[in-house]
Amino acid sequence: MTHHFYETCAYFTAARYMRTAEAAADKFFKPTGMRPAYSYLMMALEDQHPLTISELAENLGYERSSSYRMAQKLERQGYLKMYLNGKSATVDLLPASGPFLETANRCLEAWGHFTTDKLGADKAAMTRLLTTNDEKLRR
Repeated sequence: MTHHFYETCAYFTAARYMRTAEAAADKFFKPTGMRPAYSYLMMALEDQHPLTISELAENLGYERSSSYRMAQKLERQGYLKMYLNGKSATVDLLPASGPFLETANRCLEAWGHFTTDKLGADKAAMTRLLTTNDEKLRR
């Protein structure tokens, strides 16, 4: 029996792509000193702040506990401040986040050029499909 999940299983192919993309993205975001997820969390706050941990988790598609742990690390770095209110936490950028965000945005731009060069016209279609299918699975 030969399994066909290598090419037909949405879970397997998405996870395999994610592992490959994550390894490549790690190289592009290395100047930040952190994994790409930390940059995306900071850039989400750059777009709109303050946000609650729950809002960040929902916007980024991360688990609430993962968002909280990342925010804690970023707070220890002096980039943001968490304000606890019972079981809720609100996160806001601090002035020291500026240089990190400048670097993160440069990394994102370089990553975008790399993926456009590698994926060509497939990039926009793939991103649209991933976004649409993510929304379907979340419902």
